[in-house]
Amino acid sequence: MAKLHGPLFSLDARGQLGKTLVYSIWKGLNYARKYVIPSNPNTAAQQTIRGYFSAAVAAYKAEDQATKDAWDAANTAIGKPMTGFNYYLGLYVKYQIDNAGTPPVSPFMPPS
Repeated sequence: MAKLHGPLFSLDARGQLGKTLVYSIWKGLNYARKYVIPSNPNTAAQQTIRGYFSAAVAAYKAEDQATKDAWDAANTAIGKPMTGFNYYLGLYVKYQIDNAGTPPVSPFMPPS
């Protein structure tokens, strides 16, 4: 059941309302969407991409703090609404896709 704070459609609502609607907040914006059961085809291609993401997360965790700070600064410079971690993962996975699954060499630094 949705947890309501103030009248519905007014201040705040979060959670599932039956099997019909889902209320939530994304980056400070309240929204409602249709309840859907996500599909999971579990194809070979999907498993490959999931593996790329797993490798990217492990690589980020292994990076030193200076490298992580460089990604945070690079993300701030481009002004996108994400974290340095998100920026790192996006480019790391793209690198693997473009290079037949070969991971980049550590330290993986942001583009200049």
